[in-house]
Amino acid sequence: MPAEVTFKKTLLDKFFEKVPALVTWGVIFFVLIGSFFIPVAVAVFVILFNIFFLYRSVSWAVQYILSVFKLRSSEQINWQARLEGLEDIDKTIRGLEKIYETIKKVKFDETKNLQVLSGKYRSYGSISKFPAFVQKIVFSLEKGKTKRFIRGEIERLKELRSLEMPSYKDLNHVIMIPHAKEPIGVLEETLRRLKKQDFPTRQISIVLGAEERDPEGYTKSKILKDKYEKYFGNVWISVHKLGKNEIIGKSSNMAAAGRVAKAEIDKLGWDKKLTTVTSCDADSKLPANYFSILSYQYLTRPDRHFKFYTGVILFYANIWRIDFVARVRNSLASMYNVAKMVRPDKFIPFSTYSTSFWLVEQVGFWTPWITPEDFHLFFKASFKFSSKVSAIPLLTRILVDAAEGDNPWDTFKNNYYQSRRWQWGVSDDGWVLKNMIFGVGKLNWVVYYRGIHVLVDHVMAPTSSFLLLLGANLPPALNPRFANTVFGARLSNVSSTILQFTLAALIIVIIFDSLIRPKRDGVSLLRRLTIPFEWFINPVVGLLLTSVPGLEAHTRLLFGRHLEYYLTKKKA
Repeated sequence: MPAEVTFKKTLLDKFFEKVPALVTWGVIFFVLIGSFFIPVAVAVFVILFNIFFLYRSVSWAVQYILSVFKLRSSEQINWQARLEGLEDIDKTIRGLEKIYETIKKVKFDETKNLQVLSGKYRSYGSISKFPAFVQKIVFSLEKGKTKRFIRGEIERLKELRSLEMPSYKDLNHVIMIPHAKEPIGVLEETLRRLKKQDFPTRQISIVLGAEERDPEGYTKSKILKDKYEKYFGNVWISVHKLGKNEIIGKSSNMAAAGRVAKAEIDKLGWDKKLTTVTSCDADSKLPANYFSILSYQYLTRPDRHFKFYTGVILFYANIWRIDFVARVRNSLASMYNVAKMVRPDKFIPFSTYSTSFWLVEQVGFWTPWITPEDFHLFFKASFKFSSKVSAIPLLTRILVDAAEGDNPWDTFKNNYYQSRRWQWGVSDDGWVLKNMIFGVGKLNWVVYYRGIHVLVDHVMAPTSSFLLLLGANLPPALNPRFANTVFGARLSNVSSTILQFTLAALIIVIIFDSLIRPKRDGVSLLRRLTIPFEWFINPVVGLLLTSVPGLEAHTRLLFGRHLEYYLTKKKA
């Protein structure tokens, strides 16, 4: 039986809840109504917003490029070997010093190219398809990079000598996979990926979180448990029955599954500060090195149990199967997730993430009456432990299915509903705002910094496309007198010029995205050349699949018409 929960919103809660939605509609009405009466003020506001959007776009492009390079570099590292090297640091340093001396003597060999640089800790692909002179140049560059990497590893290990680190063999990882009506094939693919982890899978336990309202939920969990428990330390099943004051959704399921896991962990006597818990969506495809990277990052931090850890969430698992409208929308979402990996100061976990079981228990598990369980849990911990809490980027790719349907219209609807659910995260903004106000003098400034960024992002999502597409056109269109002024006549051109620079930033990101997006096989050269033209519909996609669902979510919140959790449809 689920634990009984109680929650009743006060008038103050309801007031704060509506503030972000009021700001969103305030911005829109200011532009619409202000264009009649104060067109100059509206025009200045639109230009300032365009400049701010240009700044955000350029920053996004720079951060994206840095993240791509860091991601590709991380993927060359053997993280399990790196993790095992922590067991005897002095021995590992001696081994690295020998490798360094060997690499110094290595000369270019056209038959082996970069393979002579590959070793226990780092690997390279082949460059044999390039001309010999290009291979020599690349070899020289990569040799220098390898030497710097080894020197860096030695210095890193010397610094870690003073840190009291438990053995990775003492770690236990619990993965919670909530599910409700997803096809069993989707869940099985997730487990199939998990059993291929390079980290010892006997130290990994699975919680399959079924829903009582799904008549096949327990049966699917039991089938998967019977088939896959031999590969893992444990496979536990949780069946969530919706309780009083709970709402349908991932958070209430996770709350129930978390308590099932706690009971089992208590029986086994595990140290909860050495036990991580991973919130894994039913369709999240964790890479084979996820738990070796997580374990390394976890063990090498003295404050490890206060941190959240997450990889790069990419909606690319089925990117070539969906139509071009959904592809543009999900590509942009993936690009946003990539770029934020180099900004840990404002990085907040999303969708699939890990933290210590100790921290989850300290904050009372997931809250069963909210929808955005990821950032709610993060801020729940932040409001209790302040600046001790932060998110650590794990530079590895987590592939997730984009919302999909049986036909283009069905796919469009599913993407709309998913976008609306994501933007229903605004329903938690009032709670964040209230806690920040009442936490003055208690919370570190970084908590406010992250909270304000969340609030700004949630207001910008439904308003940006409206302001960018229509903002500069409304004052002269609705106020003929203003249209006849120099400012009014040139407003549209000035705005358009600024936006052209934001387009340049987008083009740069699109080019670099090709380095991490899955390759499409069996496609003609002509078809490949036409793919970039899909991006011409980006303004319309932004309006229909970001602004409109966002405005619906904000409007529902404003009038108390709360959204029920929408389960994104997946295909096996």
